[in-house]
Amino acid sequence: MLHRRSVLMAAAASIASGCVPRASLSAALERSDTSLRLVSAANPHVFPLMLALALEPDLPLSFSPIKESAEIDSMFRTGEADAFLGMTYIGAKKQLAAPDLGLRLVSINTWRGFFEVVPRDIRSFAELRGHKVIVSGPMGSGRNGGGDIIFQAAVRRANLDPGRDLEVAYMPAKAGIAQVAAGQAAGITIPSPGSTGMVMRSRMGSEGGSNIALSAIDMQAMFTGFRSFDEGQLPIGGLHTSEQVLQTPPRRSALLRVFDAYERACEALMREPERLAPMAIDQYGKHLAPIGATAPPAMLLARAIRANELVYRTGVPAAGIRADVSAFLNELLGASVEPAFLSAL
Repeated sequence: MLHRRSVLMAAAASIASGCVPRASLSAALERSDTSLRLVSAANPHVFPLMLALALEPDLPLSFSPIKESAEIDSMFRTGEADAFLGMTYIGAKKQLAAPDLGLRLVSINTWRGFFEVVPRDIRSFAELRGHKVIVSGPMGSGRNGGGDIIFQAAVRRANLDPGRDLEVAYMPAKAGIAQVAAGQAAGITIPSPGSTGMVMRSRMGSEGGSNIALSAIDMQAMFTGFRSFDEGQLPIGGLHTSEQVLQTPPRRSALLRVFDAYERACEALMREPERLAPMAIDQYGKHLAPIGATAPPAMLLARAIRANELVYRTGVPAAGIRADVSAFLNELLGASVEPAFLSAL
């Protein structure tokens, strides 16, 4: 995650260059309260946020869980959201499709987490040719979501055409996991700790009552050629806001406080997962259970972190990674990311 000075400097530069959007401020910026309205789906980047809520309950933060990232656009327009945690490439895709939102990537927080869980005798994406595979969402179908976009890019890296060489089915993670366990599909795209849990349970013979031994293909390892990223890591999850929020002092101040708390939580969770995972999972249950999300066991979250299958990084210098971040997003989206989207890094 990047230092908060980057955000302030980007905002100041925007003002100086006259780049502030001329459109009237949204309802979110006209509020009298000073809290930040933050939204997120039930994805890996939400765990440090939950820990931050537990460790710092006085944060100027109002959190709203969402089932799918498709909800974000309207929430920004109606003032229900000032910021969101989501896949970096989902944010970039939204900026390309809806430039009026003025979305900006403020920081990158999840650098490892996506895997393709397959029967143990399948060792690569190339061996999935001709098979049925599942793309899952945390609660929705997963179509066009974060898992789908990185899956499609990984398939292309394996010199496969997802529309021709594979049968791709979309469904919520719970249903997809059941199909793989029953031998009805040869793989499922799922983030850790879900992937970690599937493999672990299969080795104990308890994955849906199936005797199929599972393993996980590391998607991070497939995206070679980005020299500024640590080996096996990709800039996956990020904190996003809008240019309008950055230019509005009360909103920006709240954003920076939440930003700092999230960074501290990332560092603490990586350092002491066994002690802190239960706190994060407890908050996860309180905030996401009302929309139907199921909290993973705290032990599983801690195990995923210890196994380096889920990595939260902090203190990454923006100047050294911006070119590779742009190239990574361009590859996943098949379109050039607007430089403004990365200007707050």
